[in-house]
Amino acid sequence: MFFRKMKHQPAPPTPDEISDLDLEIEKYQSLIENAPLKLQEQRDRERNTIPAPDDFADRRRERRFYAELSKGQIINQKRYHTRNTVLFVLLATAAVSVCWWIYSSLVRYGVLS
Repeated sequence: MFFRKMKHQPAPPTPDEISDLDLEIEKYQSLIENAPLKLQEQRDRERNTIPAPDDFADRRRERRFYAELSKGQIINQKRYHTRNTVLFVLLATAAVSVCWWIYSSLVRYGVLS
């Protein structure tokens, strides 16, 4: 019963504990004071940042494709593109020639003057 009646008094804080608490209080106060500024800066950064381009995934896929190709495969791919380009030029030349032939025939027979 004697122990129940005796109240335990807390020891007064030491100067080191007090200075640690003061530093922690100052840290939290500065955090509270600077929080609106940091939020505004973050909003400004997000607003001024340019988003990634739409073709970013295509560029990444193309880079990965060329990284995986060997030199011979690249030469074959270029040859294939060159052949297609030559065929396209021949087709365009044939179309222009046919159009010119129709126009000259219409002028020769007097349909167009």
